[in-house]
Formats: sequence, C-alpha cells, structure tokens
Amino acid sequence: MEAETISTSVANRTTESIPERFAKIAARFPERIAISDASGQSCTYAELDARSSAIAVRILERVDHGSEPVAILMSHGTLLIAAILAVLKAGKIYIALDPNDPAPRLKAMLNDAGARILLTDETHHALAQSLEISPIAILEIPENVFSSSVQSLPTVAPEAGAWLMYTSGSTGTPKGVWQNHRGVIHHAEVYCELVQITPADRLSLLTSCSLAASATAIFSALLSGATLCPFHLRSQGVERLGVWLREEKITVLHCVPTVFRHLARTQKTRDGFESVRLIRLGGEPVLRGDVEMFRELCSPNALLMHAFSSTETGLVSALMIDLDTALPDLRVPAGRAVRDVEILISNSDGQPVRIGEEGVISIRSANLSQGYWRQPDATASAFQQVDAASPIRIFRTADRGRFRSDGLLEHLGRGDQQVKIRGRRVDLSEVESALRATDFFEEAAAAAPEDASGERRLVAYVVPRSEKNVTSQTYRRALLPTLPEHMLPSDFIVLQKLPQTPSGKIDRVALPSPPVARHGDLSDEAKPRMVMEKSLARIWEMVLGVAPIGRTDDFFELGGTSLLSVEILSRIEERFGVTLPPSTLVEHGTIEQLAHLLGSKVVRASSSPLIQLRASETGRPLFLVHSGRGDVAAYGQLALRLPGRPIYGFQSVGLNGKGIPRISVPAMARRYLKEVLAKDPTGPYLLGGSCLGAMVAFEMAMQLTRRGKSVAFLALFDFAPKPAKKKTISRRIKSEVHRMRDALRVARWLIGRTLSRKANSRQLKTQEFISKLNRESTSRYRPGFFPGTLTVVVSRDMRFPLGDRRLTMTQHARDARVITVPGERAGIFMSPAVDELAGHLREILNAIDECKTPAHQTETAAARV
Repeated sequence: MEAETISTSVANRTTESIPERFAKIAARFPERIAISDASGQSCTYAELDARSSAIAVRILERVDHGSEPVAILMSHGTLLIAAILAVLKAGKIYIALDPNDPAPRLKAMLNDAGARILLTDETHHALAQSLEISPIAILEIPENVFSSSVQSLPTVAPEAGAWLMYTSGSTGTPKGVWQNHRGVIHHAEVYCELVQITPADRLSLLTSCSLAASATAIFSALLSGATLCPFHLRSQGVERLGVWLREEKITVLHCVPTVFRHLARTQKTRDGFESVRLIRLGGEPVLRGDVEMFRELCSPNALLMHAFSSTETGLVSALMIDLDTALPDLRVPAGRAVRDVEILISNSDGQPVRIGEEGVISIRSANLSQGYWRQPDATASAFQQVDAASPIRIFRTADRGRFRSDGLLEHLGRGDQQVKIRGRRVDLSEVESALRATDFFEEAAAAAPEDASGERRLVAYVVPRSEKNVTSQTYRRALLPTLPEHMLPSDFIVLQKLPQTPSGKIDRVALPSPPVARHGDLSDEAKPRMVMEKSLARIWEMVLGVAPIGRTDDFFELGGTSLLSVEILSRIEERFGVTLPPSTLVEHGTIEQLAHLLGSKVVRASSSPLIQLRASETGRPLFLVHSGRGDVAAYGQLALRLPGRPIYGFQSVGLNGKGIPRISVPAMARRYLKEVLAKDPTGPYLLGGSCLGAMVAFEMAMQLTRRGKSVAFLALFDFAPKPAKKKTISRRIKSEVHRMRDALRVARWLIGRTLSRKANSRQLKTQEFISKLNRESTSRYRPGFFPGTLTVVVSRDMRFPLGDRRLTMTQHARDARVITVPGERAGIFMSPAVDELAGHLREILNAIDECKTPAHQTETAAARV
C-alpha cells in the first residue's frame, strides 16, 4: 500500500470509543444473542449491556475515574466477556489473566500493570486471594450481577487505553503491550470488512482472553451484532470441539493450525463443519496439507483465511483460499497487506530488499499498538514515528519474510529468540532463564526445531549438575510453577557441554537434532500389562500416531504436547468417566504411572453401578454416591486417605452405556440399596454423597431406617439444597406428569444412543443426558426427617450472594455435626482440603467402629449454626 493511501485513511479514523459503538449495536439488536458459551449460558445484547454496566458501576465504586488497568481473573465464558466490556465502560484498561498460568507469572503481570483492582468469579476467588498482591482489591462478581444504582458512566475518549496484553519477555518477566479504543475499533472494522461479518454470524472464541488474538473475535462480533461463542479448548478437548461446532452452528472458526489438524483428524464426515463458512488460521505456519483437509471437510463455498498478525501490530496480511486457489509450495503464503497497512522488508542495514529476497518485516500503519506498558525506551526503540504531526508509525518486527513475484508475503518465522508454537509466542530466552533457575542444570539452551509435518517442538538442551539419573518428568515438574504448560519442553537432551562459538556464545546451529519418535517391537517387560495399561496405550497410539507404546515410555519424549495432552485427557474422561487436571501428564507421564493414578480414581465399566474405590478385607464398608455428573472420580483422593475399610462408590446407571438411568432420587436410592444390602446385609451402614449424591444418600438412609436397619454415619458433602417451590398443582398429578415425561425422554435417549454412529459422540451425549436428568431429580426431591446424626461438610471459602443454605439440611435430622474444611466446593476432595476432611472422617468412623462417639464432634446443629 502506498504511503499516500495510508495518509488519506488517517482522516477517516473513528471518533468513537468501544462503549459508544457497542451502545448503538445493543440498541439496534437488543433481543439478539450476544454471547453463547459452552456451558449453556447465553445473554442478549440488552442483557449484556445491563450486566456490563452493573459491573462498571461496581468498579467505579472501588476506584476513581480515569484510565488505569483493571485485572480480570475469570472462567472462559459469558461473565468474563461482560467484565471486559464493563472495564471499558468504566474508562479503564482491561488485562485478562489466564487462570491456568502459574502463580508467579500472574503476580509478575499484576505487579507490572500496577492494577489496583482484580475482578474475579466464584470459581477463582481463592486463586485470586492466593496471589497476595498488595494493595490490590479483589472484587468477586456474581454470575447474575445486577445494580440498582443510577450512577452515570464516564465518557471514554477514543485515545483512552482499552487492553493490556502480556507477551513473553527475555528476562523471564512478561512484557506488556497496550492498545487504545480507536485501534481496537479499527482492527475490528478491517476484519469485519475482510470476512464480511453480519449479525447472522456466530464466531468462535477458543483463544484465552489474555492473548491479543482474542480481541479480534470479541470485538468483531460485539461491534457488528453477531454472536460470540466462547469455548475453553484446554478443558473441553478437541473431540468435544467438533460436537460443539455442530451444536452451536459456528459460522466463523478462529484457531491455530495445530488445533485445526487435530480437529480434522477427529471428524469422519462434514457434519461438524456444515455451518462453517470461514476458518481463520494464524499464529503459526499454514501448510498445504491443512488446505487439503479444509477442502475435504468444509462446504464448497467455504473459505480458508491464512492471516499474519502480532500483538504489537494487529492484523497485517491475509490470504483467502477457496477450492480453486493454487498452492504450489508446501508452506502457504500469508497473503497481501490488509487495509491501512504497508508491509516493508529490509536488510540488516535497514535498506529495502528486492522481490524474492529475505529480510526483516516492518509494518507501517496509523493503527499500531500504543507501545510497551511503562517502558518508554523500549517503545521508542521498536516504534519509529514517521512524522510528529502524524499518527503513522513503523514497527520493526523480529519476523523474517519475503515478497513472492506475485506480490504475496511469505512469512519465514522469527529471527530472534521468539518462536510461535501452536499459536502461542514462546521466548526461548525465558525458557532458558527458567531452566537455569532450577537446581538441576549447570547450563541450558532451548530450541524449537520443526518436524517433517512443519510443527515445532520445544526442546531443552541441558548440562546437569548431578550425575544422578533424573527423569524428564522431574525436570518438567520443577518448571511447572514458573512456566505455562505451553512453554514446557517436550524433550530434554542431556549433553556433557553445550557447543560454543569462537566468541564463547552457545552455538545453536551445532545443537543436535532431537530424537525422532521411534518404535519397533517391545520387550515383554516393556509391554503394557493390565487391561487399564493396554487401554491407555491404545489411546496414546491413536493420539500420538506412534505404535507400539511401552508402559514406561514418556509422553513428551514421544512427541506429546500440551494440546495433545488435552486430547488424551478428553479420551480418558470418555473411556473411564474421570476428569483429570491439565497438568496430569506432566506429573504422571508414562502409561505405568497414569494407570496407577487412574487405578485409585477411575470409574470402571461395569453393568453394576457399584464401583470399588478401595479394597480391604476388614472394617465396615463406606458407600459414597456420585455427584450430578454421574461418576465417582472425585472420591479417589479421599478413598486413598481412609485406610482400614472397603470403600465403594455408586456411578449413575447408564453412564457406561449399560442399563436404563433412574430418574428420581427415590428410584436411585432403591437401586443402589440392592447393591448395599448384597455387600452388607446387616449394617450398621456408612453412607455419604456430594451434590445430587447427598440427596440420594439421605434417601438411602431414610429407606434403610424404614426397613428397621441402622445407619451409623450419613455425610452430606458441601450440598446446598434449593428452596422448596410452592405447590401449584396436586403432588399426584405433578408426579404423573413427570413420570410420563421422563419415560418419553429416556425412550428417546435410548433410541438415539442405539442409532448413533460415533462412539465418542454417543458417550458424550450419554454423559450430558444423565447429568441433566440428575440435576432435575435434585430439584424435585423433598427430604423427610432422618432420626439419626447427620454430618454436614462445608467448604470455608464459598460465597453465596443469595444466602448460604448448606446448613438447612440440619433441620431434617435429629442431631447434626458440622465439619468445615478450607477452600471452595470444587476443591473439597483435593489437597489441602481433602487431607483435613479425611482426618475428621477417620476420627468419626473409628469411633463408630468402636461403638462410641467422640465428645468434641457431638455438637448439635443448633449449637453449631
């Protein structure tokens, strides 16, 4: 683009702020859905406008008017987007923090930003407090936030700061880049024009909102009347992404090429892409094979867009690819400069290079980011002002490229220590700093070589301080507290000394190539042994594309990445019914270790709902009922800490594909009691449950007492019953309506399950169906009166905007004891809460075994409440 064209466009720059532009859209499309997230939550433009204004009022009640950063630590969903818009309405700069980042990184960003307030949600309140950043104020925003205040919101100038995003820093400290409202709106307009976004579109948001790429999806959707659809890829997995694309009818999909490749491999038909009209790939090289997969899976009218962008520049260039686009080379070019951008390529002396010659890419535009946060020297060095009277500047990137003879840009990668791995910027210097900061290494270097498919692997070359045989897994665990998972090396290559240049620097060219994933025949000792090990090995072989896999092979040394780990954990959840945290394969990186971990937690496929969590030939058995999800994985850590007795868990009937689900709480209790009485015909009985399971365990106790049986222990784990609804029709008529409706729903589900062609889709639908039935059965259950002692376990750090109802269950028992443990509900069965909980339960259960009750545990409900 010629300089005159850019200069002309400067006069047409927007004079609005993001809140002003959004207000017009909300007024035009008040009833249109603005956000629809993967958890099932959605809100209209009118609702989003009201919720964000309410949050903005709360922000201004805590801090003064004026531009300053406000940090956000929330789940990837509707409330997070509302909070982002609220910060902008309050005239502040939003900085979205990724809850999956290590605490030291979060602290570094908060300290550098200088934020005085941190917005969080109920799920991440404890994490926010654990950061201990003073004097920052933590403000928890309830899911259904509202405000009766009539406080007016400030007028925001287009030049005011909008977002602050942090990239990797060579010193180990993240470096902040910030942008103003005018720049955000401009980039959204350019993208909407390029892609032809309309209010009928539904845009995916897979990227963490802590990354600049998320701003394109967020503001392109919300400033055009389209629907924004957040999906948390890290926890949901690639296979679920395919189902979600179809169910949400996504029309514009944003993702990095690596995600697209894994997604394409999970799709056997075009069903998942039938509504997709455009796929934007960026963040790493796009290969010809990606285009071929796109053409196979998407409709003939769909487009594939390869984009080149950066945090500092926004969208730079784009190439639109259809069925007829010729691609002679393996690597797909990055296209032509977008509106109001000029791409310059120069040599090391700053002189322009000829067509076809490689050089450093610089970007000339009036809409670059505002620079590096509170680093004027770094900003002045990287951003060159063309004219003091003009907003046009030149940013010299660290990327290298060349122009082809047809004028298309070829992006050849970065020339400094920063690389793109699966769409995330990784500064190799930061990785090296973290390696050297551990006690393990004398010297360390990091590299990111490409494999045959064009994907990069992060490799660490290390010189250990000790000759002890330390595993790669131990090294990764040492790095986990300081580096995000996407920056953990997949390979550790041990050397006696790092190669050096004559000047004494690391000779990176001389670093050896990482080993290629090998495999011939396995020895008998290396072969997977148990059924679980064999099942896990098959999952690894399908995801990693390596076979056969031995029981001691390391996941990362086989080429595993954080993205592949998400896919493996997703398949483990589908196969075994267990949800594992993202860091599992860092800490349990072999088939043998992972099988041992699952052995203590897993829900095994069985025609019986009864699952043995802990085996023992002595002691009275403890029976624990599943949560609303239907599985008993949460009880695994608790079972490990209660030795000396057998422990059983009940999973929902039908969860493993066998049997017909029970719809009501009494029906579940009757079915589970058959198993209880078969294991222990006499009693006295020890029962417990969480969420839905609390009500089922309570009903089991009621049915046992009606049979004349003794219940010595009944525990409800952090259960908050909903308020009873007023009776509007007779109980008998209402019961008949529910019975008929449920019978039809179960019949329809059974037919759908039988006809489903895909096992993974069938299993996912089963889990969703049973989870929904369980939630509804809880809301319909009305507990009676238990003539014994009730143990109520509550988490200490929970907050209830509408009031805490967890202790109301003590009114339904003759006597009660209350146990309080640290943390929130989600962590009650995880350390450190589970350690304290297990200590209380051991004391109570041991006293019951000895036929006596500990004096300090016998306080009544009235006394404790």
